[in-house]
Amino acid sequence: MSRFGTPVPYDATAVRLEHSALPAPVRERIAKELGAEPVEVRPAGGGFTGGFAALVRSGSGAELFVKAAGPDMPFVVGAYRLEAEVNPALPEGVPVPRLRFAAEVEGWTVLGFEAVRGRAPRLPVATRDLDLMLRAWAEASERLAPVPQSLLDLGFGPGPMGEALHRFAGVASGEVEPFPVPPALEGRIDELAELESRLEEVLRADEVIHFDLRTDNMIVGADRAWICDWNGIGVHAAWFDTANFLVVPYGDGHDADRLLRYHPTAVGVADEQIDTVLAAVTGYYLAQGRLDPIEGASPYLREHQWWCGLAAADWLAGRRGWR
Repeated sequence: MSRFGTPVPYDATAVRLEHSALPAPVRERIAKELGAEPVEVRPAGGGFTGGFAALVRSGSGAELFVKAAGPDMPFVVGAYRLEAEVNPALPEGVPVPRLRFAAEVEGWTVLGFEAVRGRAPRLPVATRDLDLMLRAWAEASERLAPVPQSLLDLGFGPGPMGEALHRFAGVASGEVEPFPVPPALEGRIDELAELESRLEEVLRADEVIHFDLRTDNMIVGADRAWICDWNGIGVHAAWFDTANFLVVPYGDGHDADRLLRYHPTAVGVADEQIDTVLAAVTGYYLAQGRLDPIEGASPYLREHQWWCGLAAADWLAGRRGWR
């Protein structure tokens, strides 16, 4: 239990398709890529979207981590297809499980990745795990600035962050339905909207962001971590991801300000710039956390978003003296 409620079980949030529920042609393609029928299928317990995701192993010991989604999950299919393009374009040295195959099978998108030796992080976040994950992001961001030509060739470039990160501005203008905020933020919608309005300006940079960098999109091993799910990347300042990533550790009681200040991505970033990002992230999580559940997605999704919103709001309020 934290100040913001009980954290979700990160390694047991997923609602997954069973291997036996996959269409026969999809199972056949997985077996072909594996070299034989799988004798072990170990579903991924973490994650908030639906779809099949599991470590599959053959009798010879060959392994792949496989994702698959069909036409009844168009959002997931789109994300998988984008990941199939982005993953091979990431430079050497970026700590990511590498794509081994991608296939379209009768309307299903199927991806196979190298099987890395690790596990999903758990909450509360252990200091050792946190150090490994922040180190992995430092390594990735170093190799992704300036933006590699391989990603530019895919069409990625600077652009707006999107309305989802301007929720307080939407409420202030009447274009977004008001959503609940914790007491420290009550009566401050206009101030929060003003902070949000600077988002694109403070994040202008020739760097790649993951855009969904959270502890549940990482794998932690014995002495390193890997970053997964590269399907939302953009061209902005990398420290956006660092700040967003640290919301969950902040909620667990870690000194997020110190960790952000000393991370290589945040060198020279001003306090007001950090507050701009935290305002945007807070509005996103609080608004999302009060939406209806998504059919086929994890039942923990909205609960986790609300928890993150409360943590981000508390971090921002403490920094600005609003408590």
